[in-house]
Amino acid sequence: MPPRQSDPKSDSPPEDTHVLELLRSAAVAVTLFDPIGARALLQIPDAELGRRFKRALVRVAGLATVLNIEQRSIREESAQRRNELGANRGESTPARLIANAKLIHFSHFCAVIGFTPQRVKKEVTAQRIFNVDIDDEPYIPAFFLVEQIRRKDIAKVVRTLGDSTGWDKWGFFTTPNSSLDDLTPLQALFYGDRKKVLRVAAKFAKQ
Repeated sequence: MPPRQSDPKSDSPPEDTHVLELLRSAAVAVTLFDPIGARALLQIPDAELGRRFKRALVRVAGLATVLNIEQRSIREESAQRRNELGANRGESTPARLIANAKLIHFSHFCAVIGFTPQRVKKEVTAQRIFNVDIDDEPYIPAFFLVEQIRRKDIAKVVRTLGDSTGWDKWGFFTTPNSSLDDLTPLQALFYGDRKKVLRVAAKFAKQ
């Protein structure tokens, strides 16, 4: 009897198996949506394709934050996946934000936005962007990468918030506000209500 070949999938850690499933799903989606474009992707060097794919993922996660979309609410999950999520309910909010790519590590942010670490630090110092600290590591909101919001507009709001802590600024941007018709400031900026958001930010900074 010939030796039984091992199933590489069975030898892979659960995390690797899940990643492979996600990549297969993405490949199927691209091929069905745009087969000509899918063939063009094959011409891009592996490393460059990986960088572009990661950049796109982070930008989409940022847009999900702006629109207040909870990723788990818009996808069907297996019973096993639901059980896994249920087991992680005690996970801290910062950990969930990182897992959902709503907060990204400083080094990853630099790579996606295409700035040097020195430039990003200057942006933080100038209060054009902000970071939060998790386990003594800096993380930056992915919504700063959203192309549908003018970078100048969001920078003005960050400056208006002044010396508020990073977590206070995160709460401001992502919490619905009655003065904005129950939109979050991010959503209001998305819809072009910059002046109204600035007024709300000034009031928040004085509290």
